[in-house]
Amino acid sequence: MKLRSIPLALIATGLFYSSSVNAIALTDSKYTDIAGSLDPALKQTVTSHLNELASTKSYNSVGLVIGNGYCSGTWLGSDNSHSYILTAAHCLAGSTSNEYTGQTVSFKLQDGTLIASGIATNYFHDYLNCGSDIAVAKIPKVVDPLDSTGNVIPQPFINTTLDGNELHSGVNFTGFGVFGTRSLGQLDWIGKRHGKGNFIGLYSNCLINRAVENTDSWAFASPGDSGSASWQERKGHPVAVGIASWWFGWYWGYSGHAAIGPHGDWLKSVVPVLKTVDDIPDEPVETQFVLTEKEPLLTDNIEKDIRGSAYYVKGANIVDGPNRYIWRYPRATTSFSVNLTHQESNVSYKVWLQGQRKTYCGWGKVNNSAWCYPRPDLGQLKLEFDQKDNPSLPIGTYTGDFSFIALSLYNRQFQQEIPIQANIVIDQELPADGEITESSPYLGERLDKETYGTVYYLAKEMIGVPRPIWSGRRGIYKRIHIELQNTETGAIERVALRGERNLGCGWSTMNNAAYCWRKGPNYGELRVSYVADDNLDLPIGAYSGVLNVTAKGLHNRSFQRQLLLNINIVKTE
Repeated sequence: MKLRSIPLALIATGLFYSSSVNAIALTDSKYTDIAGSLDPALKQTVTSHLNELASTKSYNSVGLVIGNGYCSGTWLGSDNSHSYILTAAHCLAGSTSNEYTGQTVSFKLQDGTLIASGIATNYFHDYLNCGSDIAVAKIPKVVDPLDSTGNVIPQPFINTTLDGNELHSGVNFTGFGVFGTRSLGQLDWIGKRHGKGNFIGLYSNCLINRAVENTDSWAFASPGDSGSASWQERKGHPVAVGIASWWFGWYWGYSGHAAIGPHGDWLKSVVPVLKTVDDIPDEPVETQFVLTEKEPLLTDNIEKDIRGSAYYVKGANIVDGPNRYIWRYPRATTSFSVNLTHQESNVSYKVWLQGQRKTYCGWGKVNNSAWCYPRPDLGQLKLEFDQKDNPSLPIGTYTGDFSFIALSLYNRQFQQEIPIQANIVIDQELPADGEITESSPYLGERLDKETYGTVYYLAKEMIGVPRPIWSGRRGIYKRIHIELQNTETGAIERVALRGERNLGCGWSTMNNAAYCWRKGPNYGELRVSYVADDNLDLPIGAYSGVLNVTAKGLHNRSFQRQLLLNINIVKTE
């Protein structure tokens, strides 16, 4: 990316200043924010504040390099005999070659502790200008740097690739050297100080920083401390991404910093103890929400922090679930399945769960992106376990992790994972509502009489789309294909059943919510039967299993009842 806001002549002129070492300067407005006014007499208040910021443990590895004068440097680590110090190429002797031995170099911490000193081997990477103004000094070790508790400080993490994230992301500077502001000029000498800037462009691997009045980018490099590292956050840790190289005077507020990323492979070759951004351990995904059998799980109102509405699609470990959005009036429930581990047997089972998304006009399916007046600022996710959805699960504890992915139609860049931990306990078998055998069907109650209007019946094992119909056709049935276990061999076989509902004047499919007008909505019994002629290919044997049926009200949508039907079928011929 070529920087357009700075003339090339300025960049070239800036290279002249690279022979001067750089430190921290700041805008007049930031000085005033800290001190209360732009009075030079208050410089100690400001410099003390910046020193305090620079003294945090994040910058313990930053110290003073004494080679070609005074520079800043960063301790990269030590082996048994040497310490490795990252600094600017123009801070060390021998920069016209890629390796030079013979210069006496020292490295000190802020408190004056001498970490390394002696005849150094200086490593360079084809130094020509700001973009290659980077060097490593391998210096005889004196002691390891220690923190306030007496432990060796952690090695800093170094960026090893140039990916563009350096630009417009904010940057932290910490180094030694002179101190001043844009209008006051130099106010103080060497001292460890901290500042914040912003890389606005990249030119020939040189990151361009500019301090702007009354913004969060208020610091720039100044004479006194080249070689100081520029720090940005990666994976929750400060990572060195640049090395201070040049400045362009007090007034302009510009400074140039060698991007470390393009030199990553070279750094690895000369620093055997190097810690890079790839060495940062991945933070485990923090599970915020735990789903149990006791009550529904409710997440946060995700829409309060985004523009427009959100919806959810299946994420990790969701086997059956939505993978795209819908837009319709919010109602109904999403059934989805996850694989959970039965702790007592260490066997994985598919467990069915229910989910809904909240709007101002009620709960709907999780992938329904529609919102209701007055605004889209809810989007809460509700998840629930119902044992009646899982009638075949053995008694025990089921655990595992899964996630939904929250997306938005209005902001296509928005994506957030909602991690969920399941810890579900089943401590007793479900009581059955009835039984189906080879000789007797299940015949239910007149549920039409228990609610306003009529009811209809759905089962996941139904053939066809599981939705209600309204039809006067009689003498027809809904085919159900369910997998049952042979109690003798353990084999799983598919068994065909018939599902019917009483209209009052005849039987029709179980999902037919119609009623006979002369009779009124007073019937609605469910009948589920096994017919031998539908199962001619079924091997001889005894079969058992459970069928879960949901009774729903057509006119009264709040009416719902789960029916658990045991199946015990013996085929003898």
